[in-house]
Amino acid sequence: MKSILGMDIRAVDLNLLKAFDALHAERAVTRAASRIGLSQPAMSHALSRLRDLFADDLFVRTPGGMEPTARAREIAPLVSSAIEQIEAALNLGAGFEPATSAATFTAGMGEYAEVALVGRLAASFSQAAPHATLRLLSLHGADAAEQLERGAIDVAVAHLRNLPPTIETTLLFRDPFVVVARKGHPITPEIGGAPLTVEAYASQDHVLVSPRGQNTGALDRLLVDYGQRRRVALLVATYLAVPAALANSNLIATVPSRVATLIAAHAAIAALPLPVDLQATVSMAWHRRTTSEPAQAWFRGLLIEAAG
Repeated sequence: MKSILGMDIRAVDLNLLKAFDALHAERAVTRAASRIGLSQPAMSHALSRLRDLFADDLFVRTPGGMEPTARAREIAPLVSSAIEQIEAALNLGAGFEPATSAATFTAGMGEYAEVALVGRLAASFSQAAPHATLRLLSLHGADAAEQLERGAIDVAVAHLRNLPPTIETTLLFRDPFVVVARKGHPITPEIGGAPLTVEAYASQDHVLVSPRGQNTGALDRLLVDYGQRRRVALLVATYLAVPAALANSNLIATVPSRVATLIAAHAAIAALPLPVDLQATVSMAWHRRTTSEPAQAWFRGLLIEAAG
């Protein structure tokens, strides 16, 4: 471990290191205090001790917040590494008992990931950890790294791309898209509908699920390769709206197969193969500082089991 001014950072009080790490991430005393469960006076006291310890102001007040000095930016990666090493050493041999835990576990989830996983995850969580709390928060994949860095969530579960080196990831599952329509729709097999071609698919009126309100997606870009365009007649924010939208209309929707299975269990909906190859990819991500924490490792394992 590299030292600063001849000091092995691992010898510094872990709580002080966490205070520095929180200040560096949040750039505000109040938010940093909340992040690690300290009062604001306690965080201010910790900052004073850190300034004495490193013989530097470390953070300077500006209109935009607490800006780190050059010395603080130099120290920051060493502090993060030291926290990981100290916590890994403390966790060696330490167990986690979900049956007696009253902890709160927070997953940021994309809308589809939540629909696909919540049933199995909630059941296994409540059975294994009856006194703990599971929080599922709405997440857009582009926000995952920032929320994991701040500690706002323990894991991110969504379609994830372009994450920084401090974020670890694993693929949970891939799910092919299928077409859903009301039973009795002209394209469904029970009334003699032929196998769905790309042209027949594109000619239908479509429901698009778009939590962020975008009126095109990956499927539209794929259809262009076939020389086709589809008409989006209805745009909805969640998959929950799809069954009602299809029930009394000739609209169709394109959803991951897990969603189609859930919809068909509660509504008179038929599922057909999508005539182009498209899959939903869902990954799980977490900050590397939590990799060795037994409670977080248990939580990640539970999510992997739920996705199986």
